[in-house]
Amino acid sequence: MQLYPLAVGNSWTYKMKDGNTYTNSITGLEGQHYIMLNSASNIASKVYADGNNYLTNAYTPDQFQPFLKEGAAVNDTWEIHFTANGIQSILVMTVREINSSIEVEGKTYSQVLLLEAESKINMNGTIMSLNFITKYYYAAGTGLVLTTSSYGDYHGLIDCQLK
Repeated sequence: MQLYPLAVGNSWTYKMKDGNTYTNSITGLEGQHYIMLNSASNIASKVYADGNNYLTNAYTPDQFQPFLKEGAAVNDTWEIHFTANGIQSILVMTVREINSSIEVEGKTYSQVLLLEAESKINMNGTIMSLNFITKYYYAAGTGLVLTTSSYGDYHGLIDCQLK
């Protein structure tokens, strides 16, 4: 199952809780790296697949880190490290569900993988949880269909154009 279809021209449009929308689009290809543009921030990042891993430099521009793993099992865990506002930060990614289904904006998606990201910081060598959880729902053949957080964030897929 391909959880994140990568091809130039693919786009995903999301509606947020406040009704505003934004689009993530693959606008080009540099070697093996697809250029992903987020219309809300107008910032481009690079994404590519390496075997079963999807990697991006969105967290740290000069470093690619896995954000999604094809074929992962429930409770598989990995970390994404980055610096935010001068603070060393960590996302602890954990697979919570595989092959589930979810309804988003009136459409039902099957073969869904649920990733949970726990936000932590490194404060003078001590790892501290921020008690902030983000959930990412990836549907086979579609990509990211829903993002929610423990603070009430909502980003639901309303349109998807795949080449």
